Amino acid sequence: MTDTAALKQAACAAIDAAQAILFDISAKMHADVELAFEEVKAQAWQCKALRDSGLQVEEGLGSLRTAFRATAVSANPGPRIAFLCEYDGLPVYGQSCGHNVVAAAGVGAAIGYAKVVGALGGTAMALGTPGEEGGGGKNILHREGFFDGIDAMMLVYPGMDNIAHSRTVGATRVQVAYFGKAAHAAARPELGINALDALLQALNGIGALRQQLPSDVRVHWIITKGGTLPQVIPDHVTAVITVRANNAETLQKVIPRIDACLTGAAEMAGARLERTWRDKPGRELLSNAALAERYDANMRVLGRTTRPRDELSGAWSGDTGNVSWFVPTIQPQMAMTARDVPPHSHEFHAASIGSAAEACILDSAKAMAMTAIDIAADPALLQAVKDEFSRR
Repeated sequence: MTDTAALKQAACAAIDAAQAILFDISAKMHADVELAFEEVKAQAWQCKALRDSGLQVEEGLGSLRTAFRATAVSANPGPRIAFLCEYDGLPVYGQSCGHNVVAAAGVGAAIGYAKVVGALGGTAMALGTPGEEGGGGKNILHREGFFDGIDAMMLVYPGMDNIAHSRTVGATRVQVAYFGKAAHAAARPELGINALDALLQALNGIGALRQQLPSDVRVHWIITKGGTLPQVIPDHVTAVITVRANNAETLQKVIPRIDACLTGAAEMAGARLERTWRDKPGRELLSNAALAERYDANMRVLGRTTRPRDELSGAWSGDTGNVSWFVPTIQPQMAMTARDVPPHSHEFHAASIGSAAEACILDSAKAMAMTAIDIAADPALLQAVKDEFSRR
């Protein structure tokens, strides 16, 4: 009979022993933010820590030069369990999604689980997935086969609460361009066709439509080009619109309604519309309840007060959602920030360093490693995870 308590203690001790390295990785990523698919330094820092801890490291996977995979393989058969690392930041807003914390926790979990995987069987894996912020790095890695054969995977996001069975929402995006006719805005405006008017009417129409959309739908946008000079009737403007909903089915119903606002505005202004919707909307996270339940128990062992997820409040989207439909997955939240600190803000970037962030890294790494031990040590749990996943 496997002594899971002793194995968990050993894994947590290994994580504690590596804490200075984990905190250093997080701090460097916070101070030197790299954008999607440009995370050369972040990749190197993580790979060095994993290699120095005895894992076999591959730098660059398929077409993604900043992806990586680190493994520790037991001589005995068992499940392949992956801890996902994200490490890109945002322009202007830096580590305002806490990917420096996500990455350090994933590396720590792999180091801790690798310490005991030999006694359990199977494989401990850290999988570096670049380009989460709009790049869809996990989608590329999935298409190229790097999620094949994984039995369960997890990553933890920092936030306001401790939620094991967390959720993300589905999302899609449309690139919009309106074309009009330039003219002098004072001398001969009647000879122009105002592309900006078309765009503003479209956005106002979508704004009015929001009242009639399901409560879980979120629509937001930026104008990426609003014209050239105020004295010239704008003849070319562009925008990006993101649409999110709890599931892909709702998104498919909402998309035609958004599109009708775009086309109607073009007709009203006499402008020409070009728009490109994503081929496939991103899917919501398929969080595995059996995995989440065990993770929740491990969070409580670590002294964290947990709470159930809120089905009505807002949630983010990410490329983990898509791959969670191919591999049993959880993406829990771990409390790090005050309740008035929103993700994707300067305040969240500031909160992603310091003592609360360090506690989040350690507890996230330990809870993931402990959950991996539960999976490998309990065949009934692994089967329950697989059975639930097969019913998707």
